Amino acid sequence: MAKFMFLLLILGAFSLVFFQAEARICMACNMFTNGRCVEGKGECIMEEGGACTTRDIYLSNVRGGFLYNYTVLECSKPCNPSKKSYFHMKISSFCCQSQDFCNRYKGMLVSKYAN
Repeated sequence: MAKFMFLLLILGAFSLVFFQAEARICMACNMFTNGRCVEGKGECIMEEGGACTTRDIYLSNVRGGFLYNYTVLECSKPCNPSKKSYFHMKISSFCCQSQDFCNRYKGMLVSKYAN
């Protein structure tokens, strides 16, 4: 009986390890600008139901438009892709879950906020 219980314990532990969901690792940075992380560089582990997030921050300029200022990289739960406007600021949020470091920032292609 003891051998049978031991076998069940081993099989249970194996199934937990084998069938456990794979955790994704995301880039983390409080302020990414000019092609590098200048504040809070690191990594975070995406929680179940969460995603890797990229948030681009745009600030108003004297001409009435918005210019890219910096990016925040993080893990979010939940992550809701969005474009939010405030009086002097706009924030664009993007989410991904496809692979480790899917929110790796590759740089701004356009300096003006896209509608």
